[in-house]
Amino acid sequence: MLPVYKNILYATDLSPASRQALKHAAALADRFDADVTVLHILPDSLEQFSQEAGMDLATHFGEEAAHFISRGEMDQALKAVHKRLNTILTEDFTHPETGAHLINAGIKVVCGEPFEQILGEAKKGGHDLIVMGTHGLGGLLGMMLGSVAKKIVAHSTVPVLVVPLPENQ
Repeated sequence: MLPVYKNILYATDLSPASRQALKHAAALADRFDADVTVLHILPDSLEQFSQEAGMDLATHFGEEAAHFISRGEMDQALKAVHKRLNTILTEDFTHPETGAHLINAGIKVVCGEPFEQILGEAKKGGHDLIVMGTHGLGGLLGMMLGSVAKKIVAHSTVPVLVVPLPENQ
């Protein structure tokens, strides 16, 4: 019997390239009439992550979230990231043939270790597939994301679709 996916977990780092993986989650949701949960994990120490990764928080999370993060108001940052994810889902995936299911996707933004949070959510949420991208980047960001994907594949009890992401985005 062929697998049927009814509850998909899409893990994202909010990079423009990660939308490639989101397209796969949307296509599978359409094909299987599945529910999708979108998960983004904020590191515990965003300022340190920003410096080590060479990432501008204002560009990555938006001006509003970067302001709240720098003031240590994590709750406000979580709300801003949630709003950003909602915008991505409604702007990019509104056509019925390319992901109408994502308009009603559940959105979760949490803090912590990505590996632990993704596997924990997959189990807690009863997900039957994890969809995520992996970057071909070097440095800290590439090592972290690459190692997260490897750990998820190695330790997940459900299938994992890992989408290679374009290096230039």
